[in-house]
Formats: sequence, C-alpha cells, structure tokens
Amino acid sequence: MPDLNVLLLRSTPRVFATGRLIKGLYYSEVPKGLNAMAAFYMACDQLLERTPFLMMDFRSNQFFLDGNRDGCVDATGTFALPEIDPANFLPYVDGADEICNEDLISQRQPDELIAVS
Repeated sequence: MPDLNVLLLRSTPRVFATGRLIKGLYYSEVPKGLNAMAAFYMACDQLLERTPFLMMDFRSNQFFLDGNRDGCVDATGTFALPEIDPANFLPYVDGADEICNEDLISQRQPDELIAVS
C-alpha cells in the first residue's frame, strides 16, 4: 500500500460508533491544500484496524485494494467517477462480514494518530 506517512492527516481517526463500519481518513500534501488521498479502514466498536483495506489517490485517480488486509496491494485500478463508495469494494475483502465476530481489530487506540485541521 502507498506510504501515508509522507502526507498530513486531515480528518480525525476517532471512531465513535459501535458495531462494524468503514472509516475514511483523508490526507493532504500541505495543511490547507486539497485532499491528496483517502484511506478506508474497517472498524469495530470504536477501534480501527491497523492498516487500510482501500486507498484512493485523488492525484492520479488510482485505487489500491488490500483484499486480504495484510498491508500489501492485491489489486489496483483507475476510478473514473468523482465519488467512489468504499462499500462497493467489500465483496473483494476477505472476512469483511466477520470483522466484529472475531478479534481482528488491533489494540492500537485511534488517538495515536493526530489530524491536522
């Protein structure tokens, strides 16, 4: 997966909802610039998984899918529409429907990430 550490996190990594959901985090190259990338994480009961399952690069219109959630790209492609729903990628993610049924969420707390406003 692309390295997000070179970008600035612009959205909060906190998850307030309980149950299973997808959390999108948006990244920029500069504090007041446009979003450069979005990373989509599985979350369960207010905890994010350690790595995103999907990343969108708005600069190149490329998506990167990690279907087995091991941190490596399994598929990539181009998105033509200005908006992409990450839920459309769930059929290609191993165990997406079981995310809250097993202990798959890392113990890292979401507040270890700092968002730039």
